[in-house]
Amino acid sequence: MTKKQRKLEGLEKKSQERREWQTKKLEEVAHINLGQSPKGEYYNEEGDGPHFIQGSKNFGDKYPELERFCSEPKREADEGDVLISVRAPVGPVNIAPEKLCIGRGVTALTLNGGSNEYLFYFLKYFENKWSQFADGTTFNSITKSDLQNLELPYPPTNERNKIAFILRKLDEKIENNNKINEILEELVQTLFKSRFVDYEPYEQFKDAEIGEIPEDFELLQIGDVCSTRGGGTPSTDNDEYWNGDNLWLTPKEVTSLDSKIVFDTERKVSDEGLNNSSTAIMPEKSVLLTSRATVGEVVVNREPMGTNQGFICIQPNDRVEPYYLACLVENKRPEIENRASGSTYDEISQTSFNGIQVAIPPKEDIEEFEDKVEEIYEDIYTRELENRRLEELRDTLLPKLMSGEIRVNDIELDELEVDSEV
Repeated sequence: MTKKQRKLEGLEKKSQERREWQTKKLEEVAHINLGQSPKGEYYNEEGDGPHFIQGSKNFGDKYPELERFCSEPKREADEGDVLISVRAPVGPVNIAPEKLCIGRGVTALTLNGGSNEYLFYFLKYFENKWSQFADGTTFNSITKSDLQNLELPYPPTNERNKIAFILRKLDEKIENNNKINEILEELVQTLFKSRFVDYEPYEQFKDAEIGEIPEDFELLQIGDVCSTRGGGTPSTDNDEYWNGDNLWLTPKEVTSLDSKIVFDTERKVSDEGLNNSSTAIMPEKSVLLTSRATVGEVVVNREPMGTNQGFICIQPNDRVEPYYLACLVENKRPEIENRASGSTYDEISQTSFNGIQVAIPPKEDIEEFEDKVEEIYEDIYTRELENRRLEELRDTLLPKLMSGEIRVNDIELDELEVDSEV
């Protein structure tokens, strides 16, 4: 058989395999359970009844963050059901980690006779396509009819399971990295607190305005160990100021990060935008503090970047080190929040921030701490970069798997293991 004949045979085989796929309406393959909100008097935070979820506000990457309970649920989702947000914003999906009470902003879906994960990943693929179905005068919504008539590719069961398996393994690796990073960041905070808050290694103390501090510490203002500046926003009416090469961070992005490390931003500013606004590029390993909206979030940038005006951008001087300074600022969050004020929203000024009193240890103690935690944060950064690659791989595979462009029916499941060891 010639090379051309083998290629034609392969194309014919792929074409035949694709014809094996069916297209089904969601109502044909899944149970659709519309949420219904109970009376407000049944909501509680004491653990009476199942957890209650009203909409996508509490959705996470895959599982929701649960807070309130409901003592008299009207509609419930079972553990493992796919949850879809049917009121603005429409389309986001999660998986129920347990039996839940669901309000009118959520619909629970259960695939008939199969794994719900395939349905979850299909709806993730479809998430940004709901605008053509959404309607409503007050807010966009997905109706029961929209869900019933939604068409989805429906390959044989074995192939559906393999598609879900591949995507799940990528998600599990990402989740595992996030959990490890969370533990490592807790370790850093524990090391900082034991040494520079509880003063466990020190024996000689002296009185200071903020209480007893170790004999060799200096009582300073935080402005004595760093320089600060604000951020800015180029005019959004001028397209020439945007889509450039300069990273530009907002507080909203910070609150959604999985660690204290930031290395990319959703929007980029052009050089012209920088030159025509008050934003400035902060060097690598600056400390970026959210100063309004959500006050007190702290990140360290691993790439040079600017910020909008919702930050105090902090650069350590020769007296301190970057990660030590980030821990110091984070430890002062209660005081930072107390100093924030404003008629429209709480905000802390640079002047008020710089006036916070701090006990600064000898330089050699800071350097010893920095040597330990810098290695930890390098591990965190490495996992963040790996997660970015895994997310890009997952997001690239998702439409190709759902369309049948990439076929998995000849692959054995034991060949699909994604290494989750660290």
